[in-house]
Amino acid sequence: MSNQNRHIIFLISLLALLTSCEKEIDFSGQYDSGIAVYAIAVPGEPFSMRLSRSFTVNDNPTVVFSHYSSYYSELDTLYRTEIVINNAQVEVTVNGSEKYAMTYNPVSPYAYNCDYVPKEGDNISVKVSAPGYHDISASTKIEKIQRAQIVKTEVVYKDNGDDGSIIVGNPLDRFGVDSVMSITLKINDPAGEHNFYRLRVCGVAEKELPLGTITYKQYNLSDVFTSDDIIFSDNMLTKPFGDWQAGFSNVFDDHLFDGQEYTFTVESRKRNGDNPHVILELQTISQDLYYFLKSYQVFRISTDDVYMTPIGLYSNIKDGWGILGSLSYDRHIIYY
Repeated sequence: MSNQNRHIIFLISLLALLTSCEKEIDFSGQYDSGIAVYAIAVPGEPFSMRLSRSFTVNDNPTVVFSHYSSYYSELDTLYRTEIVINNAQVEVTVNGSEKYAMTYNPVSPYAYNCDYVPKEGDNISVKVSAPGYHDISASTKIEKIQRAQIVKTEVVYKDNGDDGSIIVGNPLDRFGVDSVMSITLKINDPAGEHNFYRLRVCGVAEKELPLGTITYKQYNLSDVFTSDDIIFSDNMLTKPFGDWQAGFSNVFDDHLFDGQEYTFTVESRKRNGDNPHVILELQTISQDLYYFLKSYQVFRISTDDVYMTPIGLYSNIKDGWGILGSLSYDRHIIYY
């Protein structure tokens, strides 16, 4: 057999091998819609839960708007009709014995409320049933508050461009002035346990504005802050979001300082207005809430990127979707 014939036979065999792996699959199955939950238990605050229907690609509702000016009102009507679940049976069990029934709150159409007020150390289990849906369940523990000690505060000058204007691409957010509050704080992390945190640093100022014969108060605030500390570094956040810098996350754990004192510095842009101050809140969060927040931060930068791999939001709801988490917080108010 000639070499040319051998090459032809080889190419035909290779082509047959490649094409024989191709198979078309027709999908005609249906996925059931389920219950979505959002609930964060906070010590000292009455426990509430938001319940809604989660749609699938098979039954996602559509709406035709009569006029563009009716977009929000008609969309809200659609949500209330198709998404709200107002007949669920919700039971909360605390520490394995105390039981509370949650009731639907028609004033807030997604909310269920009860008399239970969480305390540090409580173990919470929730069971939800509703006609036409699978029963769902979830549990969480109220974490002990970890304190943030304010070591030092300093007001420093940092140029913010044209005072009071919107500055496109400014990493320290918008509607600020040429002053920054630099805050050094310390965490005493407990040893022998994995702890999870979220830090909120909110700059606030207020203005009284006239409206006819009355005046009303308007607040200028921003949760955006910056820091060069490694605990806020997250390589998954490859793009900025809003005024948050790329690679920056205010959700972190203690793997770099487990059982140690850890000191770091953050900066918050001074707000344009009267009575400027900073609200600093160190939140000790449950592990499930940590994973949910991390996944959400990646999700929110991926929704408009057609080239990015789809991101699934973390959920701890058995047979459903969403999050049941907890947070305890230590809050400080620092005035300029």
